[in-house]
Amino acid sequence: MEVLIGNLCGFCPGVEYTVKKAEEALKENKMIYCLGEIVHNERVIAKLQDMGMITVKSVDDIPNNSKVIFRAHGEAKSIYERAKQKGLEVIDLTCGKVRIIHDLVEKQKESFIIIIGKKTHPETIGTKGFAKQDSFVIETEDDIVSAYEAYKRSKLNQIYIVEQTTFSKELFKELVNKIKDVFNESNITVENTICDATEKRQTEVMELSKKTNKMIIIGGKQSSNTKELYNIAINNCKEVYLIQEPEEIKNVRFNNDDIVGIMTGASTPKEIVEEVKQYLK
Repeated sequence: MEVLIGNLCGFCPGVEYTVKKAEEALKENKMIYCLGEIVHNERVIAKLQDMGMITVKSVDDIPNNSKVIFRAHGEAKSIYERAKQKGLEVIDLTCGKVRIIHDLVEKQKESFIIIIGKKTHPETIGTKGFAKQDSFVIETEDDIVSAYEAYKRSKLNQIYIVEQTTFSKELFKELVNKIKDVFNESNITVENTICDATEKRQTEVMELSKKTNKMIIIGGKQSSNTKELYNIAINNCKEVYLIQEPEEIKNVRFNNDDIVGIMTGASTPKEIVEEVKQYLK
């Protein structure tokens, strides 16, 4: 059996920074709240919770004057305001790429803002919270007509498009072309805000999956970028397994002549890659 491991396996730079800073903060303070999952990886979350991190769903679940981590995905502007009202000390670990998008949409005073991304993803929700009321999230082609209707009601004549950092680059291009067809009378500005690390990882998994007959994608089941890697791999490889832990492939039959590729989502630590590699050996 030949095992090919992606060069970009392990944390992306943004997640690495977030986890490192969270660990440093927890060494100084035994109890810090985190608003939502800090990253979409259960093992990483469990380790930080063992150090004293308490994950909550709402800012209102945090006692006044406490410390709170804002995760890598970012939060809506209203959440910052609510945290200030409660006297919370915010440890803001929002990914730098996401911060840039927040700044971009907040500055667009005369444009109708379109955010291309998954509607329920925390990053998209946070970005929507920095855009003004005249904005719309497009996830699929079916959303474009509703977005156009909202745009016409706004009486604006400019469109400003941004993208969730971990969205599919191919789907983004397709949706932008379809938006241009529908909004053809408008002045449209497109910001390609997909994370370059995400784009490189998607490109690598595409090439890797063409060389293998089995692919193992390791990452959290709620991770958007991990699911996208799976979707790319399945187009080129007949057998693709999306797992969080090595034991999830114990019922998979491997053969001596298999060529197995391994790639991880951006929130998966390298230690799990080594565990999968040792299992395959």
